[in-house]
Amino acid sequence: MINDINIGGVYFPGLLVIALVTLVCILLFVPLFSFSWLYRCLPCRPLMGLSVCIVTFFLLLQGLNALGLLA
Repeated sequence: MINDINIGGVYFPGLLVIALVTLVCILLFVPLFSFSWLYRCLPCRPLMGLSVCIVTFFLLLQGLNALGLLA
């Protein structure tokens, strides 16, 4: 179970915080991908953005779980 995170006395759901971190990562990754010639040749770029978001969210969850930060 993912614990709530206490910031200044306000409890935030753990998945919400991870989703916000994922959003920040996506805002950094997608411009980097746009420099790639392969990314420019894709027929459906929004689908690529969605898949990158899902994979990043999954990797963050797995990494935090491996570090023991999620109980």
